[in-house]
Amino acid sequence: MKDKGFCCLMMSAGLLALAVPALAHHSFAVNFDRDKPVVVTAVVTGVKWENPHTLIYVDVKDKDGKVEKWTFESFPPGVLYRKGLRQDRLKPGGEVTLKGFQARDGSNFANVSVASFPDGKSFCVQFPGASAPVGDKAYDGCTGGDTGEYR
Repeated sequence: MKDKGFCCLMMSAGLLALAVPALAHHSFAVNFDRDKPVVVTAVVTGVKWENPHTLIYVDVKDKDGKVEKWTFESFPPGVLYRKGLRQDRLKPGGEVTLKGFQARDGSNFANVSVASFPDGKSFCVQFPGASAPVGDKAYDGCTGGDTGEYR
């Protein structure tokens, strides 16, 4: 009888251990709404270059001049590096235009599909499964399998 209880306890612990990593990651559709494209021109206030997602913190001025704080989620640093988007591009105080899709809850949180800079360079950094038709406001030419610098 004791062996059966111990076996059940160990199986439960094993299943719980398997569930934790599954909760740590999510699909695009869980957090972001493809019907809520966002385009912001902002000043970078900080960047967390970490796994599993790089977080870009920006200040966005609304039409009345009020500053709103936004957070944009992107790929991990290694993927951004391979796509050509390096740390020297996203420095605090620098300007960037970010295109993506807003969080389902309507908060100032979004994914990044395209990052564009004042020198005219743009980087396609979309999530797999987040592709949209050419001309979509959040992509502006970044579609399907496009990755990396495209302008």
